[in-house]
Amino acid sequence: MILKKKIKKLLIANRGEIACKIIKCAKNLDIPTVAIYSNEDADSLHTQLADEAVNIPGSLVSETYMNGPAIISICKKYKANAIHPGYGLLSENSKFVKSIEKNKLIFIGPKSTIIKNMGEKDKAKLIMEEAGVPVIPGYHGDNQDKDFLKKKANEIGYPVLIKARSGGGGRGMRVVQNKENFFSALEEASSEASTNFNDKNILIEKYITKARHIEVQIFSDQHGNVVHFFDRDCTLQRRQQKILEEAPSPKLSADIRKFLCNLAINALKSLDYQGAGTIEFIADITNGLNKNKIYFMEMNTRIQVEHPVTERITSTNLIEWQLHIANGLSLPKSQNEIYLNGWSLEARLYAEDINKNFLPQSGCLYHLKFPKNSDHPNCIIDTGNKKGDFISPYYDPMIAKIISHGKNRNEAINHLRNCLFDIEVAGITTNLNLLKKLLKNKHFREGDIYTKLVENNIEQFIDKEIEPQLKALTSLIIFNNLTPSQQNYWYNWKPTTYPINITLGQKVTSFCITKTSNKNFEVAFDNQDFYFSSVSFHDSTLKAKTKNKNFEVKFYVFKDKSTGSKIFTIFSDENTFDAVLKNSLTQDSVENSKFEDSIIAPMHGIIKINNLKIKNRVKKGDVLLKLEAMKMEYSLIAPRDGIIKEIFCKNGEQVTENSKLLNLEKIK
Repeated sequence: MILKKKIKKLLIANRGEIACKIIKCAKNLDIPTVAIYSNEDADSLHTQLADEAVNIPGSLVSETYMNGPAIISICKKYKANAIHPGYGLLSENSKFVKSIEKNKLIFIGPKSTIIKNMGEKDKAKLIMEEAGVPVIPGYHGDNQDKDFLKKKANEIGYPVLIKARSGGGGRGMRVVQNKENFFSALEEASSEASTNFNDKNILIEKYITKARHIEVQIFSDQHGNVVHFFDRDCTLQRRQQKILEEAPSPKLSADIRKFLCNLAINALKSLDYQGAGTIEFIADITNGLNKNKIYFMEMNTRIQVEHPVTERITSTNLIEWQLHIANGLSLPKSQNEIYLNGWSLEARLYAEDINKNFLPQSGCLYHLKFPKNSDHPNCIIDTGNKKGDFISPYYDPMIAKIISHGKNRNEAINHLRNCLFDIEVAGITTNLNLLKKLLKNKHFREGDIYTKLVENNIEQFIDKEIEPQLKALTSLIIFNNLTPSQQNYWYNWKPTTYPINITLGQKVTSFCITKTSNKNFEVAFDNQDFYFSSVSFHDSTLKAKTKNKNFEVKFYVFKDKSTGSKIFTIFSDENTFDAVLKNSLTQDSVENSKFEDSIIAPMHGIIKINNLKIKNRVKKGDVLLKLEAMKMEYSLIAPRDGIIKEIFCKNGEQVTENSKLLNLEKIK
């Protein structure tokens, strides 16, 4: 694809994997690129790939990646005449786009008026109703009085979904099950919406308890041409945010597929639209999938995180299409030239702890290893991270996207699962184990999915007890690391038992290791004995045998800088976990700090304090502090009635995981 030189130089107003992909696509089209980066991202991959990289001082998204005036100034200074926003951040900020238009720059996307109308979900619903697209029941008016909104919620009927009027990505959304929780959920959703989108206004929808999330990718050019790229399924979610997407949607009849694609085309034709867009639908599947119970949910006026699955099944490059259309050219293909080819899935690798209700994690990627393309030719990996990067509490915790393609759904699932087996991450907790389990889940394999599948069956997906044989092999890995020269410990004429205390999860387990011959070991713990033969170590891999099975376990070792403890991250096909050999010279500061009357930070983040003072009386369940991390807000509540005795943090301060934030004392 050859472009006329309308876009002379492209600034990418984003970070992470999407910034990297845009830069690569621009280079394929011989377009010079300018990256922007915050202080946190000074060494990030996207800054290294771009032709030029410019720092916007600060760490918060509001002062860096969402600093519109600074971004436009950089465009002028570095002679960039076009801006690609990626997704999230400023991609659907109509004020920013209007400023771009005023400065006669090219925006890779639709006009500011379209973004404004579609970004305000209340207006979007009205526009879609006029275009004949069915919308989900709810209230999307201007009255934002909290008592009025509660009255509307009561009329709609619980459960309801409180939803930010602007933005997307699951931010500013809360499900309310009953009227007693309405005001607290409203406050959280409104505050989160204000933080992320500078718009605290919300709307209320009927919450569909058993739903499918299906969307249609569409494109339009400046010459009135409109095409769709069929459908995607984004049903598998947690906290209203997507985990795994696929295209096309499973168990979708040709009739419903055609119906939805036609709705999306008609919706786009009612707008003066240009570029990439997605029409998102929610289907009430309580009594099965019925086209009369599929509703418009929202329109995204940008490229989406999950766009690669559409690229794989239609053999297109949607980022290059965006650049092509922004140059004023016609769509590269007509509708009858766009075909469905096979099946594609995308798994999002996140830094989050499934066992702590998907709590985002931050920290150093001490080890990050993706498999070679030659080992998994049917998979691609999009990432903006590399070994040694720090996953910051300021930004989204996604580490990478892994995308597979197969002739059919089952083949695509197997390709993706095999690729996940070869991914290694150490230093931070991720959802890798969840992704593996999800791809193995019977309901998912059969396409029987709904938005709450993961949350309603969480016991099937959380990390449980490690199997005994894997524990025993872990002890051999740690023993080998402790005794590089085994002659110091073992004598040919006298077998010796070597004890090791290892922390697995929250539990300390005592192992006794006996070398019975040159490469044979006995491991005893918890009244169990395991015998391994042909034990060998090579390139951070342990190989061993039992009577019935051959084992191959990979691992990575690093030292925790704060405690001095050695951490061994173990990689087996089904399970990635940490084993800790604690530094005997230090005490566990976390255990010592967890008093009943203390509020502890559950993760890295930024503190928000609202009128909290020493000697204030609080009741059990009161919100004392808010912690902002990964663009989400978390309420820290009082564990009991009491009085604020000490406050150890300030408003706007960044705190680390397990920091003590305040102390309570009993009411006398």
